[in-house]
Amino acid sequence: MGGAITWVTPIAGLVGAFTGASLSPWLTSHLSWRRTRKEAFNQAISALRVAQVARHLPTGVHATYLGGDVAAAEAYSLRLRERSVDRYIDAMSEAKVALAALEPFYRVRGDLDSWEITEPDAERIMRELIRAR
Repeated sequence: MGGAITWVTPIAGLVGAFTGASLSPWLTSHLSWRRTRKEAFNQAISALRVAQVARHLPTGVHATYLGGDVAAAEAYSLRLRERSVDRYIDAMSEAKVALAALEPFYRVRGDLDSWEITEPDAERIMRELIRAR
């Protein structure tokens, strides 16, 4: 009985080493793919959410925040709206880029070719991404 264990142990070790060596590249590749996929989903969800938040422009900044000068408040509000629109357009563009980058893993339903994703479409896409993540 002792002789059987003597030769089975090295063979079992070799089989284990061979199996581990053959599965290791596949497992590493698979885990890397899953991590990249998850990061792409997280980036797309985050970028879409930022664009939706940027959609709502700040308005009506009270003059007391700017020292009480009504003319200064109006001028500031105008600059703020202009900056907010620029920020929204940039955020929408980044969201569309993030959604396009998701394509190797998941194809979003909807029109990504127009400059803006409408609020109802953004809400639907957000639900879809969270479900598919």
